[in-house]
Amino acid sequence: MEPDAGPTPDPESRRLSVIQLICRAYGLADASEITEEHIQRYVSEHRHGDERTEQLRSRLRPRIPRQRAADDAA
Repeated sequence: MEPDAGPTPDPESRRLSVIQLICRAYGLADASEITEEHIQRYVSEHRHGDERTEQLRSRLRPRIPRQRAADDAA
């Protein structure tokens, strides 16, 4: 039996490099237009987004109590 590979990947969903992401985010034609300010702004914006995502995940993560071992006191 073959493992289920899931849906066929869309050609548009291929992995993009950071350079491509920066160009798309700021409407740049190619990597030669990227400045240090673009890089710093992109990193800063995504760091804040990652922090917010982690805060939401931890807040929404269900609190599942651990199972007691046989020798745990009741």
